[in-house]
Amino acid sequence: MKLKVTRLVTLMLALLLMSVALYGCKPGGDEIPENMQHATVAGSDYRLFLPIDWNLLTDTGVSGGYASMQNKATIYVKVYDNPEGLSVQDYWTSKYSVTVANAFPDSDGIKHSEPVETTLGELDAYFYSYEGTRDLVSYEGIETLCAKNGKIYVLSFCARADLYEGYLSVFDTVKKNFKFSDVPFEPKDPVNTVDPDAEAPEGMQLASNDDVAYRFYVPKSWVLDKNLPTSSAYVSEADRSNVNVTVYMPEVDHIESIDDYWTTCLEELKKGMNIVGLINDSETTVDGCKAKTYEYTADIDGRLFRFAQTITSYRGMIYTITYTASIDNYDTHRDAYSDILAAFDFRGN
Repeated sequence: MKLKVTRLVTLMLALLLMSVALYGCKPGGDEIPENMQHATVAGSDYRLFLPIDWNLLTDTGVSGGYASMQNKATIYVKVYDNPEGLSVQDYWTSKYSVTVANAFPDSDGIKHSEPVETTLGELDAYFYSYEGTRDLVSYEGIETLCAKNGKIYVLSFCARADLYEGYLSVFDTVKKNFKFSDVPFEPKDPVNTVDPDAEAPEGMQLASNDDVAYRFYVPKSWVLDKNLPTSSAYVSEADRSNVNVTVYMPEVDHIESIDDYWTTCLEELKKGMNIVGLINDSETTVDGCKAKTYEYTADIDGRLFRFAQTITSYRGMIYTITYTASIDNYDTHRDAYSDILAAFDFRGN
């Protein structure tokens, strides 16, 4: 079996890759730059454009999108009320730097630059570059802040550290084409959304969007991680135990066996972590498809984590449903993971 392995360690270790492309709103009367598309949610007083081959997040209520299933890079816009009339620098220091730091819980805070003068939509702005770590993966980013009409507008760019330099020119183009408008944005077609509780089993909620090949349900008490371009949810802000779905397309139209795929992944995993003790595997099913669950403990930079990864194949794609937790929290939510697997549904079945 011939597989692309250059990104498998990211797929299995980062555990936060994109699932499949999302549909977003279509152009709504504005002139669209060449080779770009609208990435703006309805009602916005600005216009955000992303490359035509990027996947949009507009159906989650976020103006923005991500590069691809493998390439972890996001660009989006957030708007915050600023009733105190804080300057951009004061807003960053007192509020927004904390928001960014909270998005990277594995870091001891974030390392960020001093403010640099720039413009956003022809208005004066400042940007801050930063570095942070989340779920054992290093990221770099730029936050561009602008004050307008009692609000703070933030154009955010974040990428996995090894991809950051390659996407800087994309971000520069997006920033150059960003503009404010006195006319609220109205997409020509409604955004394709899904009822969050559609067909959800009792006590669970839908954690996937309407455009993937599966339905992924998690307990209602869990937090849906909508800031990430993936089907992912975690227990709480205090307990970041999480379950997510990743999708991988092999070069061939099928895989010979799940064990073969796991063996290839394991070789890559061992380059980034020290697996402690035995790897337990057990046969199972995911929505009637043959699957296997692999459970193991890993020492990563002196920290112990427990993983359960259930792998299955459906219509030529490989799906991995991963549960990650600290050693202390693993058993606490293991039954919830079993419930999540039992509720998982391929839409074509």
